[in-house]
Amino acid sequence: MTKLGIFKTIILLSYLCIASLSAAIITPGLHDIQIQFQLSSGALNWVVSIFLFGYVVGPLIYGPLSNRYGRLYALRLGLIINIIGILISIYASYYTLYDTLLIGRLITALGASSGLAITFTLIHELFPEDKVKHVLSFAVLAFTMGIGISVTVGGVITQYFAWYYCFYLLLIHGVIMLISTWQYKETLKKKQCLKLLHIANSYMKALKEPELIIFSLLISLTATFSYGYSAVAPLYAYKVLHLSPELYGYWNIINIIGMLASSFISSFLLRKFTVSKTIIILMIILVPFLVLLLTIAICNTASSMLFFITTMFLYLILGALMGPGTYLALKNSTDKSSSSSMMSFINMGTATCIISIMGYLPLRGIEQLSYIFIFIFIFIACLSSIYLYFKRESSTIMPQYVQQE
Repeated sequence: MTKLGIFKTIILLSYLCIASLSAAIITPGLHDIQIQFQLSSGALNWVVSIFLFGYVVGPLIYGPLSNRYGRLYALRLGLIINIIGILISIYASYYTLYDTLLIGRLITALGASSGLAITFTLIHELFPEDKVKHVLSFAVLAFTMGIGISVTVGGVITQYFAWYYCFYLLLIHGVIMLISTWQYKETLKKKQCLKLLHIANSYMKALKEPELIIFSLLISLTATFSYGYSAVAPLYAYKVLHLSPELYGYWNIINIIGMLASSFISSFLLRKFTVSKTIIILMIILVPFLVLLLTIAICNTASSMLFFITTMFLYLILGALMGPGTYLALKNSTDKSSSSSMMSFINMGTATCIISIMGYLPLRGIEQLSYIFIFIFIFIACLSSIYLYFKRESSTIMPQYVQQE
């Protein structure tokens, strides 16, 4: 299939989900964290949002480093930083040091984000050109599955051990991922100097592309919901649905099904409609499920089945938006590397800002997520729809490889 083979391809794609694993695995233990550290709702949200802040900044750092010192050097450096952050988090959890825990989470995020930043570059350089697009079609699946699986595993660990034992699993995983980098060959052929002015100009040029900004905001809906859900759903499941961390993790398997199905739904729609129509259709389908989520939040009571079926469809539709949204965001860019980094910055930056604000709203957790997400969705949906209308993007068709694959 490729130069690497199936096993090495799977390992390479797994670097994409290192950060999402670290971000979500402790969320089933948020109730225990709140009690142990005696935190308010806003302070508790920082356990998640501080990680996302590091996740935002990280990709902007590793791109230039990989161009100067090599892809694998940058990746290994990030993975070492990731391990250091996990060790600090373990220390903080044992001695109940809230500020130290936040520092550990931030360092972990800065390191783990190297996987997201470098893997896309390695895919382009390790695979034949005719295979690159096929491999990339699985990238979004690897990214979203990391969140879903880690929540289930984290729920079991929290139930039978303690929430901070999740860090030990992350430590073992981080060491394995670091060792695995030695099975790949360095792909950098021409080293570039680290000139801050040149880097800044590349990013500023990317920001002048309206498609990049608008559709990066569109795909940020997926990250906003995913990490916002991870921050508030465990407490809702415990206080309202009366689920243990273990049961919450098992129920979360329903969301994993939605994540898996999203790629197939997106592919099906793109074979029938243009990119723009696919986005419009998905946004329209999303509306009734957002209304249902808000209704559940206001009533503050629901069956577990209703709640998780609703979130499953939200994950399914939002996941399906990522493919066409990413395509339109990068379609007209000339510097794919800088545009990709800026797209990740806007995507995760938007999610981080929203989740940080969310914890301070005078509402219950699930209401916080529902109201603020619906508000952001209306704004982004109007912005992207207006842009598509005036740009006449209805004639845009996905490349042939997407329709075939």
